[in-house]
Amino acid sequence: MSAAAAPTDEQRALLLTRRGEIDAGLVGADEVTIRENVGILRSSMATAQLGPEAMQLAKKGFILVLGQYPAWAVQETTLRFLSGRAGSGTYAPTAAEMANVCREMISDHLAERARINAVLDAEVYHLTGEADRATINRMHAEFVAETTVRNAAPKGPAPEPLPEQRPAGLAADLESRRKRREAAERSAGGEAAPVRADPAA
Repeated sequence: MSAAAAPTDEQRALLLTRRGEIDAGLVGADEVTIRENVGILRSSMATAQLGPEAMQLAKKGFILVLGQYPAWAVQETTLRFLSGRAGSGTYAPTAAEMANVCREMISDHLAERARINAVLDAEVYHLTGEADRATINRMHAEFVAETTVRNAAPKGPAPEPLPEQRPAGLAADLESRRKRREAAERSAGGEAAPVRADPAA
């Protein structure tokens, strides 16, 4: 988020306090609370007849599922089923049915906590001033222009290759050798070799 919209230190403290309150209100219910509320429902509403072993397993299932929700949500869920605002009004709810009502009751608190986290954990960025933006834009335009010029294809013909550079003494020596070779070839053929002035002499 923009630094202009970021919370102040005082606002962050308030948000942290509120998040702490929400977390405290969402602590899972203890086993005693769950047993009491499930017992009230099963003794007040119609239930399937279960043997002792199945009854123990059913109680463990309620504790396992409802232990994820706060005690106040479990108690309010019990009241809703007893009063007929939830369920059939006749049969005691299953653990899943009670969990659905509990989730519905804490959903607003979870959403609020998520919004608080989004604000507290947001990355803060700082907007540049008008003068800084102008400088950045100018430097960017110059960079683009320079890069375009460097990468542009040449307009004129390709330059002539550089002449081969040889030391002056080497050129004279090569010329002298050529003349001696030509003179030797003429002598071998019976021709009188004309006398030429050696430019190297």
